[in-house]
Amino acid sequence: MSNISLTKYSKSESLENREFSVPKILDNLIKFSIDQNSTRIEIKIERNGLSLIEIRNNGIGMSPKDLEDSIKGHSNILSDKNIFLDISKISKLEIISKERDKTRGSLLKITNDKIMPIKQCYADIGTKVSLKDFFYNNHKQRVNPENFIEEDIKKIIFNYAVTFPKIDFFVSLNKKIILEAPIEDELSKDKIISRIGNIFNKKIAKSLIKEELETEEIGIQVYYSNTTELYKKNNNQFIIVNNRPENFREIKTIFNDLYTKSFEVDRYPYFFVFLSYDENTVEKNKVEKILKSLLLRSFAKQIYKIIETQDNKKNSINSAINFHENFQIIESKNGIIIKNIKNNKKVEISISSIQNLFK
Repeated sequence: MSNISLTKYSKSESLENREFSVPKILDNLIKFSIDQNSTRIEIKIERNGLSLIEIRNNGIGMSPKDLEDSIKGHSNILSDKNIFLDISKISKLEIISKERDKTRGSLLKITNDKIMPIKQCYADIGTKVSLKDFFYNNHKQRVNPENFIEEDIKKIIFNYAVTFPKIDFFVSLNKKIILEAPIEDELSKDKIISRIGNIFNKKIAKSLIKEELETEEIGIQVYYSNTTELYKKNNNQFIIVNNRPENFREIKTIFNDLYTKSFEVDRYPYFFVFLSYDENTVEKNKVEKILKSLLLRSFAKQIYKIIETQDNKKNSINSAINFHENFQIIESKNGIIIKNIKNNKKVEISISSIQNLFK
């Protein structure tokens, strides 16, 4: 391929309407690395992707022809045939790849809309994709903070890392290592729980309750934290549909509504929902109904266990007694707890303090 302009290749028809935020680009690049049968994926991001997005894998690699096809928009190895072509028009793109049975790799470089001739080069087995100066030619998008949200970047990465425990993930974001998750042990009792412990923390993993259900059309696996692991925000909730992250708002709403009403709390649990079904033939509302039924049964079991445990404890916490308009009084092991129902704040008064009042 000679040195030619990208204008020779047209953008995909929907390019103008496509979302090219950093999380969306990462979604595509991680998916590409997984499709390459990789067992290790390394990601490096600087300035939340504004200056650099780099992803390296140890997969099967791409031939010079694969590289050429990838920016012509008719690649046979990309699930999104236009992704490299499209992102090359909004960043400075470099791809280095080496197939497993080759001694040399290939380099494709596109800068300022110019495609450099593909060259042979030294390379490790697999593919490295580097995007520099994101939106260098589109000031409006370059200064739009919505394209570079750090929490969304982390969520996409953590989603894939949880979903694929047989892949080693290493991620650096803004010069800080945010993820080191080696391949989970084959002897692990539950690789998903083990991976969650490695990504987040062991305490969360130990608190998880697992439920699963399989019908002829739908498979569901749910992991959620118990009532002692609650958070003010719902950004620790993950939904994976057919091995890819999805922002399934209806499921989030169902889960959080049922959870807060069942356990009478105003915060959110960690949860991980894995769904597998044919999206072309199975309607979403059917998935929602089956999941709702599974959650109701699970929450009912947990409520029964809580009641049973409290009844069997010698120093069990008695039922809350409401007094005034916004307060409850609850017996504790050390004395009594006064709780503000509106803001969920609590004050504990020890038995010794109470005794002093009656001297």
